[in-house]
Amino acid sequence: MKHSKVILILCCIVLSSCTTTKMLTSNVKPIEVTDLKMMEPFSYISMIKKGNKSQLDDSISFMSKQLIFKVLNNYGRQLPLTGEIILSDTATTNSLEKEYELLIQTADRTKNISNLKITPTLDKILEANETRFGLVIISTGFTRAKGNYGKQVAKGAALGILTLGMYYQVPVKAYSTIYAMIVDSKDNNVAFFRKSFLQDMEPLDESGMTKQFKNIFDGYFWNSK
Repeated sequence: MKHSKVILILCCIVLSSCTTTKMLTSNVKPIEVTDLKMMEPFSYISMIKKGNKSQLDDSISFMSKQLIFKVLNNYGRQLPLTGEIILSDTATTNSLEKEYELLIQTADRTKNISNLKITPTLDKILEANETRFGLVIISTGFTRAKGNYGKQVAKGAALGILTLGMYYQVPVKAYSTIYAMIVDSKDNNVAFFRKSFLQDMEPLDESGMTKQFKNIFDGYFWNSK
């Protein structure tokens, strides 16, 4: 699991500094999504303490998860959220975590999600909670320890001087990626998928996360233009 999470982060980094991907939807119209339960999100935020080597930080990841709840609740009636589904069983949570990863990786590679079936554990949880739609959120990214970024910038500048400007490494200060997916237990498929990634944005920056969710659901639950 840890290796694949790292791959998700790296794939985002090489794409762009600030991007929201194309929105993928099923035949279900946004107006039909009236009973949407928020599934407990998963967050994987790493800390870079020395050099550019990152390590998953459980404390920061937990804070990121709590921030997701806060930001989404701040949208109020703009999002048709009718509650949350929080699991207490560790085994079920672990199974769900693996299924989320599979769904996201599959959705990220396809251009049509109408035939993307939801996974067994997720389907059972939604049906047990008498809920048709579930909102799945995954957050990944990294931040740096105090002083680390300045040291890496200095190293890049020194390299530029030594190579007469032919090579200059500009380190990425931080990164924030959010995957959002709406699953449909009635049609047994994925109704919505989109992701947003921001370079040099701290994953615990509330305004930055708010911007990401605004861009993710723009054109689906609201139109900013």
